[in-house]
Amino acid sequence: MRAVPAWVAVVVVLALVPAWHHPAAAQSRDLSRVRILAVAPFGDENPLSRPLAESGAARLSTLLRGGRFQIIDAGRTAEQMRQQGVKATDLISPSRTVALGSALGADAVLTGRVVQIFQEFIREQDRGVAVEGRAVVDLRILEVGTRLILWQEEMACSVASVAALAMECLVRQVAARVAALAAISVPGPLAAGRD
Repeated sequence: MRAVPAWVAVVVVLALVPAWHHPAAAQSRDLSRVRILAVAPFGDENPLSRPLAESGAARLSTLLRGGRFQIIDAGRTAEQMRQQGVKATDLISPSRTVALGSALGADAVLTGRVVQIFQEFIREQDRGVAVEGRAVVDLRILEVGTRLILWQEEMACSVASVAALAMECLVRQVAARVAALAAISVPGPLAAGRD
């Protein structure tokens, strides 16, 4: 086994050091300051699948209840959006998301943008017609006070059933993922000091 030249080790360490000390890198995925999480309706530009996207966000609100966060549900968030004249697709803008979160009194806002929702009927010679449903949503949690993206991920679920069950599958995965992220984030003094 050959020894790694010292200069290679130094280059690797120097490349990694800025990431260790970068404030955004240090705080990414740290949900410890988040006590109140607003769930926004999922943005969907397709009017045919928009009701399914909205019901998915409402269902996610329900699934997140009882965890570490106080949840502002998608219905209340949607009402505040109507008052501000903001559509779910506008929440791609961090400024609009922060304004929404501030108006709701939230520490962070969970937004989602539908990438794909479909239901396909597949004709199979030996089994007749099969149904496949798929839902793909790009999600993020934006901290209101710092404007940092605490989590961002595209999640997908495919099922051998209708699109509504694919969305249910997806929001269950999202709820589990958010719960896991919250569990590894230890509440800090900022979170513990607020009422």
